[in-house]
Amino acid sequence: MKKILIIDDDTFICELLKKHLQNNNYSAETAYNGRGALKLFKENKFDLVLCDFRLPDTSGLELMQQLKSIKQSVPVIIMTAYADVRMAVKLMKLGASDYITKPIQQEEFLGLIKKLLKKPEPSAAKKNRKTVYSNGDFIIGDSPKIKYAINLARKVAPTDMSVIVSGETGIGKEYIARFIHENSLRKDKPFLAIDCGAIPKELANSELFGHIKGSFTGAISDKIGVFQKADGGTLFLDEIGNLSYDVQLKLLRAIQERVVSRLGDDKQKSIDIRIIAATNEDLNVEVKENNFREDLYHRLNEFKIALPPLRERPEDINVFMCHFIDTANKELNCNITGITPEAESVILKYPWYGNLRELKNVMKRAVLMAEGEQIDTDCFPYEILHPETDHTQTQTVTAQDVNTNSKLKHASSEIEKKLIIETIQEAGYNKSKAAKILNIDRKTLYNKIKLYDIKL
Repeated sequence: MKKILIIDDDTFICELLKKHLQNNNYSAETAYNGRGALKLFKENKFDLVLCDFRLPDTSGLELMQQLKSIKQSVPVIIMTAYADVRMAVKLMKLGASDYITKPIQQEEFLGLIKKLLKKPEPSAAKKNRKTVYSNGDFIIGDSPKIKYAINLARKVAPTDMSVIVSGETGIGKEYIARFIHENSLRKDKPFLAIDCGAIPKELANSELFGHIKGSFTGAISDKIGVFQKADGGTLFLDEIGNLSYDVQLKLLRAIQERVVSRLGDDKQKSIDIRIIAATNEDLNVEVKENNFREDLYHRLNEFKIALPPLRERPEDINVFMCHFIDTANKELNCNITGITPEAESVILKYPWYGNLRELKNVMKRAVLMAEGEQIDTDCFPYEILHPETDHTQTQTVTAQDVNTNSKLKHASSEIEKKLIIETIQEAGYNKSKAAKILNIDRKTLYNKIKLYDIKL
């Protein structure tokens, strides 16, 4: 019998949902706040979690991340009273399996749970593919280059050495970090991931180290930073090159002295934490240009793993293609059994500058668009079918066509988006370099990437 955890501060809703589940042959437990939910989750084996978006002691998003750090594979459905598409997209991006709006309709509720708990039949794509080396949900691939990188990860995993994982955007640096954590002596402790590029500069200190109420405008309550949340486990700092110089200094002190203090608090707290940092930039160059502290770089760079881009290991494209078809079948409740030879040829020839993230998005769209049981070329967007033509036809405004000192000021929104994409590609997906070419700072570039929903 599948066991489900219901988390909501409304006791009536909890009992109502629990009764619905029990009447449909599910086992259910209830919790009314984040603290109680975490205790139950650690003490029991749950197959699925229903979590309210607003809780008295935490947010549903924050609690979901804590639950995922304990068991990454558990499906989490967020319940919210706000039918907001933008919020739904954010929830899905941050790891939610799905969301449901209140008032909850019984049929929709039970159907969603059934879909998420259903184990799909192996598709023909999965049956026909080569041997896949995996670690839990992480598909490794079959090429010598990725096997070498994974072998390095296996060697460093049992140690407490800090690791820098480098590689292009979308290559799976967080998966490697999780792989290291799950093969380490800290595997039963929390794994927390934070994207340093997505944190506003003025909030980075608070996000990393926490703050106390009243320490700055808007600090209406105490907050624990990710360093304390990950105590005993592993903290993954993605896009670490985006941290400001002053935050880098505090990070260095935390690593050296193994203590942290919250913003506005004189008290220090000891921490036992392992740092894995990731970057798509050359931190050596950033050090030379005084954008990144040299002493912090050497503290983090006890061990380095470079992940090769997907276009340099074409033998892995088929492996991931089949895996993403299977994943999309499950998420979209489809039953695509394979891909036509013509469509497969397109996939193998495309350069995949967005790496695994781009391939995953394209295959998910293709599964949705497929009319029959197989994916054909009609399922792909124009830019995948004609990458060179698309580049010359759509990107008619190049960096040289716009004044160097104000490139983005004179471009329309559509041209601006295309110019940003082109410049990032020309910079080898190094966002710092792209920002310098465009004559804007990194924060502005990240804001524009978010504004235009640019997938890299």
